[in-house]
Amino acid sequence: MWPEVRQACEEKRYELVLTGEEVNSRIESAEGLDPAVYTLTQLNFLGVSRSPLTCLSSEIGQLVNLTNLIFQGNKLQALPETIGNLEKLKVLDVSLNCLESLPDSIGNLTNLTTLIASSNELSALPNLEKCSNLSILDISKNKIVSFHDICHENLALLADVKFSCNQITEVPPSISVLTSLKVLDLGSNNLTTVPGELIDCLKLKDINLKGNPLNDRRFRKLVESDRCLPRQVIDYIRQHCPKSSPDGTSGAQGKGKKGKGSKGKKDEVDVLLDELQVLSVKETFPVVQVAASVKDIRPYIVCCILQGVDLSGDNLRKFISAQTKLHDGLCEKRMVATIATHDLAKLTGPIKYIAESPEEIRIHPLVRGKEVSAKELYKGLKQEAELQRKQQKKNSVPGLYRFLHLVEQWSIWPCLVDATGKVVSLPPITNSENTKITQETSSVFVEVTSSKSLPKAKEVMDALVLSALQIGISPEKSAEGKMVLIVQQVRVEDETGALRVIYPSRADLIFENEKVRVVRAEK
Repeated sequence: MWPEVRQACEEKRYELVLTGEEVNSRIESAEGLDPAVYTLTQLNFLGVSRSPLTCLSSEIGQLVNLTNLIFQGNKLQALPETIGNLEKLKVLDVSLNCLESLPDSIGNLTNLTTLIASSNELSALPNLEKCSNLSILDISKNKIVSFHDICHENLALLADVKFSCNQITEVPPSISVLTSLKVLDLGSNNLTTVPGELIDCLKLKDINLKGNPLNDRRFRKLVESDRCLPRQVIDYIRQHCPKSSPDGTSGAQGKGKKGKGSKGKKDEVDVLLDELQVLSVKETFPVVQVAASVKDIRPYIVCCILQGVDLSGDNLRKFISAQTKLHDGLCEKRMVATIATHDLAKLTGPIKYIAESPEEIRIHPLVRGKEVSAKELYKGLKQEAELQRKQQKKNSVPGLYRFLHLVEQWSIWPCLVDATGKVVSLPPITNSENTKITQETSSVFVEVTSSKSLPKAKEVMDALVLSALQIGISPEKSAEGKMVLIVQQVRVEDETGALRVIYPSRADLIFENEKVRVVRAEK
């Protein structure tokens, strides 16, 4: 048994990294890894880099607790199908190898968030439709000619796609289904045109098209310019690149002349829009009262109600995933804003947003067995975090533990209390088990608190409402079959009853270039 493997076995380590000249010599002599590696079923992380390794045993599938598998810079020629048995795998990095294909079983890794296979000899990808948690895909420097296989609605979290230095000849119009796409690198391929559907990727912020033989000379000159900004490329696509019509042909150019029946075409576009219906404030719904005590801690709050939702099936998971993604991105790890969602039927208004000593705040936290004080919750989470660090031998741990530092500077903590006196939310850490949303929830009360500004709180809420519409958590459909989501306004006032904010107002839910129609009406 190799000494590194023996040590990992005896000490029951969760990580094993094999690299260096001595390891390389052993790999060459054994024509592979020490077979004992495949018996270390406790491993979370396995890394082998810059080695002469050419193959992996099918027994890799026994390491069922792996979350990170890093085989970077080796000489792997193939991967065994048993990689598909690693159900907990989140990160797979096989870059800088000699792979001509990836096993189809990778498509079964539903927890996979990152797939990196750059600098190989790949000419195609497995079907990744089931990899619904995938957010990063890097297949640059290969021989890929098409990437239709990644254009699935199920890949709603895919945000970073890199296909530079391949042989891609077209961007499929179906790329518009990638609603979370932020980065798209298609540099140095064989593209002559790009479809107007790219602008339907509403979160797209960074696009690289350099090194492509684009037919449009002005467009080619723009993307090759060192001073060109991604926003300029996106704007050019919006103005000059046609979308494909349903029969596969190109539509009219953005600046083309209006012909007869142009009004009819406009009307046809209008009926294809998803719809947000905004209902005015009703006395029967909770009002939120903000106390002066939150002023110097987390003073901004906006709320709304998503009515008539359907969280059955996969909808609840998708809705929670959308919140998690916003927390990690737009909310800056909850530093500037925090989202909490509640089952409206479990709330009694009015709701008070106050700040109190953590010893005095009592809450039944999500997925925990009993009511505790905020101080007890904090101490318990700190102890759990320290235990996880020791077990995983890492400096940082996931989950709620990442947010504990946000409250350490406060002598009093913000919380939301309903009319029964129960604490329903403790931003930025958690909300209450008593009001949590379930598959049976029909109306969701949403709160966004912010330490930065009211516009930031509104921006986050706008993004969450849009995500809820796009996920399709409402069973309602328009006459044309498009999705409809009903958003009920909620009034936030100060202790004297003076209005602070109503959300959504007419200045909210304005989405640039979104296929969304906002209808403001009473109901």
